[in-house]
Amino acid sequence: MTPTLELAAAFRQAVLNDHDGLSATISRLRELTGGGDYAYYVDIACFMAGLPLPADQTAPQWLDGERATRARWHNLVSTRREVLRTGR
Repeated sequence: MTPTLELAAAFRQAVLNDHDGLSATISRLRELTGGGDYAYYVDIACFMAGLPLPADQTAPQWLDGERATRARWHNLVSTRREVLRTGR
């Protein structure tokens, strides 16, 4: 359950542009998922923040490809930022 909570924290930090917090969260995610379970959460956290993937990260095979998956996760963050900005 901890990796899922860290991913939720990464979403919040990406929305708020909290680069320091996001960096720490991604580091924790890497530690928590180092055994292979939920390792793609690191990718998702990077996608949400528009960050490159870590060089040593083994990329999973995304159903729609990495570009579409990255865009979808980043769009969630952008949409949430807009909602917070406009108050709707």
